[in-house]
Amino acid sequence: QMAAAAASARRERSLDGEEGIVGKDLGRGRPYARSRWLTLPVGLYIELAAGSAYAFGIYSSQLKHALDLNQTQLNLISSVGNIGGYFSLPGGVVFDRYGPRLTCLIGGIIQAVGYFMAFLASKSAKGIPSAVPFVAMTFAIAWHGGAWLDAGGVSVNLLNFPHDRGLVLGVLKSFFGLSGSIFAQVYLSFYVSPGQKNSNVLGATLVIIFGVANCAGRIVSGFMSDKLKGTVSRPTCYAASLFLFSLGSFAFAFATDEGASSTCPAKSENASKSGVPMLLFFTIACGALVFVSFSFLNLIPANGRAPVQAGQRKWIQVGYLIVGVLCISLAATSALQNSWESEGKLDDHKMASSSFVAVSLLLIASLLAMSMAYFSNNEYTRTAVLSGVTTDPQESENNIVDNDIAEGGERATTNGGHRYVDLKDSGEGQISSGVYFEESREGKIQHDGNPGNAMQVSLQEANMAQALQSADFYLLWLGQFCGTGAGLMTLNNLGQISTALGPSATIYVASVICGFAYGCFWCLNPILVIEMFGSKSFGSLYSLVNLAPALGSTAFSVGLAAHIYSSHERSGENCCLGQKCYQTTFVVSACLTGVIGVLSALAVAYRHRAFYRNQAA
Repeated sequence: QMAAAAASARRERSLDGEEGIVGKDLGRGRPYARSRWLTLPVGLYIELAAGSAYAFGIYSSQLKHALDLNQTQLNLISSVGNIGGYFSLPGGVVFDRYGPRLTCLIGGIIQAVGYFMAFLASKSAKGIPSAVPFVAMTFAIAWHGGAWLDAGGVSVNLLNFPHDRGLVLGVLKSFFGLSGSIFAQVYLSFYVSPGQKNSNVLGATLVIIFGVANCAGRIVSGFMSDKLKGTVSRPTCYAASLFLFSLGSFAFAFATDEGASSTCPAKSENASKSGVPMLLFFTIACGALVFVSFSFLNLIPANGRAPVQAGQRKWIQVGYLIVGVLCISLAATSALQNSWESEGKLDDHKMASSSFVAVSLLLIASLLAMSMAYFSNNEYTRTAVLSGVTTDPQESENNIVDNDIAEGGERATTNGGHRYVDLKDSGEGQISSGVYFEESREGKIQHDGNPGNAMQVSLQEANMAQALQSADFYLLWLGQFCGTGAGLMTLNNLGQISTALGPSATIYVASVICGFAYGCFWCLNPILVIEMFGSKSFGSLYSLVNLAPALGSTAFSVGLAAHIYSSHERSGENCCLGQKCYQTTFVVSACLTGVIGVLSALAVAYRHRAFYRNQAA
């Protein structure tokens, strides 16, 4: 009895830990403000700020005319920005060492400084010889801050929900993909002035369509990849999304230009004076999102990361529903605003446009409100921690659970690793079941208490040096290079594509296909990284893989798209009109993603077919 009392006291002391598992006792539950169920909706807002780089197509034409840039210079600015944006290794390293809060705080500061510098440059840098490198540097700084935010927001939630990665990452990354669409709605509602020659409403509409489809792709791929485990492997799903993107690229290549204007857009006399006001908006809005959110990012110890239960899964599914409603709202309102602009009446509907933004804000806020209402007094997962609690991701991952409830106080080790148990209660403080895990050098294995019923959830626990020696790393990197490189080129050039081709059914369909496929492989890639190499150094490895889109966007945007576009520009007008402007670019993009990208993903699927065959849903 004395031993049992001592064990109970020890468990309660550890449950009172300063960070991570913070429940006061099994019956009363854990304070909501320090749980993973607050971190998830807050992570959505972090991703919303991180994804602001997707809005470049909204104001690219304004920036081009404000600084009198040619297309090569404009694409160079976006490509250098992408290099900064996807060089997230510093953020990953800081996350692995110090956790999500400091990572996102630093990222928010970097992002705000970069956007503010870009805004000032857009007002005063015209005609300065060094303007292009300086403006490119400001975008690299701003988007690099977004990379820190993404590293913190994604990594903390993937580690907090290791058994439901697809479900959680789908809704989380949907906000990253939807960010450009939400900011495009703000642009159409408040930043298009009467008679403004470079507003490019069609370009903003295409950004919204691409972003909504992108969001849908992230949701569907995350959800379905979990459902199809044991039937269709994630690398196979990844290959399918790359092939789908190649089809969308072919649709862009052969879209008609019957609706294109016969003249280039006239330059605005006030463009260089006002600069790009949206950049100031990003400085304030993204900075506010991060400042309000970063302190609620909770990384809980490994032994508190139990599988999502039925009631909790329903909450996440309702979250998916809200995101879906937001997508439909954005698509419908953008179509309406584009119609008003074509009739020259957009300015007559300012009140209606403002209400559209208000509806979007309410839907975004409802995700947090719903989580607070459901989880503030309701937490199913309980764990007893022996080794203390920490915000350090590495120490958190190595915590060992007190197994004396299930195993008479014996602590088991296997294969040089640790064995631990997640304890779950019925909602009334009673322990009802346990899900066991065994960590070893060979990876992480999940079972129901009987090691004979094991399911391996990662191939290995590799550090960065070990991952770089694996062929899987380079195969994943190559697929990401082709897919995201072509995707970012498409997204950042939507403003100029809309001018060159004009409105047509094909261009809308192509935007939907490419956006959906882009969302799919962006959602699947981080899950593949953690399945291939484990969670030990996930922040650093995920950041390293993100160099692929940085370099890919430079190759596709500057080396390919800008060169083709410039070769067909009208003499002295600094613009290109017609199908010829992007046709070759999209044919090459389709071939690279549909052949090289798909084959690299299928090679990963074939190499680890036994591993994925055992991933029964």
